[in-house]
Amino acid sequence: MSAINYRPDIQGLRAIAVLVVMLFHFNPAWLPGGFVGVDVFLVISGFLIVSILLHKKKQPDYQIINVLKYFYISRLKRITPAYFSMLVLVSLLAAIFFIPQDLAVYKNGLKQAIWFSSNHYFSGFGDYFAPANHEQPLLHTWSLAVEIQFYLLAPLLVLLLPIKALKWVFAVLLLGLTAVAEYRLRILGIQQATYYSLYARLPEFFVGGLVALYINTGKGWHSWYSKLGIVLVLISAVIQPQLGPFPGVPALLPVAGAALVLLSPAQGLASQLLTNKPMVWLGELSYSLYLWHWPVLALLRYCTGSQVLDMPSSLLFLALTLLLATLSFYWVEIPLRVHQIRLKQALGYSVLAGAALVTGSSMARINQALSPPPLPIEYQRYADPATICHGQIVGDCLKGDLNSDKEVLVLGDSHAAMLNLFFDQLGKELGFKARIITASSCVTIPGFDYQRIAEWAHNSRLAQIEYAKPYIEKAEIIFLAAFWNWHFKSQEFENILQNFIENNKAKKYIISQEPLLRVNPMRSYKFSTPYFTAISGINPEYINANNKLKRISCNGKISYLNFQDFSVFKSIPLWEGKIIYYDEHHLNEIGIEQYTREATPIIKNIIQ
Repeated sequence: MSAINYRPDIQGLRAIAVLVVMLFHFNPAWLPGGFVGVDVFLVISGFLIVSILLHKKKQPDYQIINVLKYFYISRLKRITPAYFSMLVLVSLLAAIFFIPQDLAVYKNGLKQAIWFSSNHYFSGFGDYFAPANHEQPLLHTWSLAVEIQFYLLAPLLVLLLPIKALKWVFAVLLLGLTAVAEYRLRILGIQQATYYSLYARLPEFFVGGLVALYINTGKGWHSWYSKLGIVLVLISAVIQPQLGPFPGVPALLPVAGAALVLLSPAQGLASQLLTNKPMVWLGELSYSLYLWHWPVLALLRYCTGSQVLDMPSSLLFLALTLLLATLSFYWVEIPLRVHQIRLKQALGYSVLAGAALVTGSSMARINQALSPPPLPIEYQRYADPATICHGQIVGDCLKGDLNSDKEVLVLGDSHAAMLNLFFDQLGKELGFKARIITASSCVTIPGFDYQRIAEWAHNSRLAQIEYAKPYIEKAEIIFLAAFWNWHFKSQEFENILQNFIENNKAKKYIISQEPLLRVNPMRSYKFSTPYFTAISGINPEYINANNKLKRISCNGKISYLNFQDFSVFKSIPLWEGKIIYYDEHHLNEIGIEQYTREATPIIKNIIQ
């Protein structure tokens, strides 16, 4: 689709965009706003697409049907071969390395990525027990999905409207959609869904389109624009997080920088930076670099259990990314995107399609063949999710001796839900019942700062809190349990917890957090020989959280229950040769049984 004059400075701008994205993804602390590289790509895309369509529209043999056919075929040839090659190889690696439950999550994302709708999928993604976002190999496909969705809109606007009207339409949509994004980000507090949405990213395409429209009408521009544009892009890559929720108005800073570079060919220092051979080569390679760098990072993080890679893993990341991107560019992108269909090209598409079909149908079988025998269900959960009031209300939420008149209330997140079996066994043994009302990532107390969890979970969490309120008001004994080291990252939550402790008249007990593991033991089990022998390292963050709980209890209005030193934790993740954790911070039913036995004397003193 090279219907416009070739500009090496655009390749240099692409190089800057992909490098800041990769640096941000590798370690966000190094370049906190590096994610703006994606927005630079979108501006470039809008500029090139509109420029090409305008060029086609001016041809004497112009017919809208022919242009649309040309446009979509050329775009698919440009994007899909390398994209689907990446999906095939990454799916194969996921089948090899992922544990079964994580592979199931991956396959859900893969289905959306195949149809270029992964931006919708990840806008609502927040499965508490799924791999973290930095371990999701297809997370980066959201931006490709947004671009493909833009392609469904752009040709019709450009081809059907005259240039004068098109300028107004682009400008109005740019301002209007930016305002909508701002309203949702700052007024409604809907950040995750807005970040991945098409409407919030369309302004970036429209800015690129407006640049193409004004260049097309012969406007004159100053040569220093490109210098200023580079400075704005680099500044935004450093300071962007300080400007508030993204995209919205803050996105206009890197977008304006990209637009200024596009407005006029680079000269002087800007030209030296953008048009030197290494930068132009990186720009040509940028699409493949973007496609491959993130899956390599995600898979390395998954296998090592660490978000920040050590030196050997970092060098492996660089080597694999460059190798895969280079192979993808020279063996897939270039051969399969030429305009005329040739025998080699047809063969390449056939091989790619065949590989996709084989991989898609074989993922589960590959995973099963390379995994050790599945563990019994009690190793894979802390309770039957269908029978507990966790994120939902099931019956009366009672466990223990249901005939007893003595009742306690248990509140918290999944670490409190983990105690369903605990309180059920203790209640039956000690003669009390426990009402357990919990929700993932949410301590079910009034005023909980639910805005910091995924938007899709807000309503269910608020419903759990509302359901708990009347029981909180009349409770005589309340137990609180949670993933404290995660919640204490929020100062607002600390204030809410303190307020709850100060103003509630019940006897309150706050339960220590269980020791944390650095590596999911189910992953260690998969990579070990048939007998699980790997001992996961301890993550000491839980100790700081428990020390804070001790300090909170010093006011005498809540009692701290120190369970972290139980013997069940002496050789975690094992106890008497059995796995007692099913992820980095949740005990399974096997672990809960021993945990319950050791806690029995302590709970007995409280109840009696």
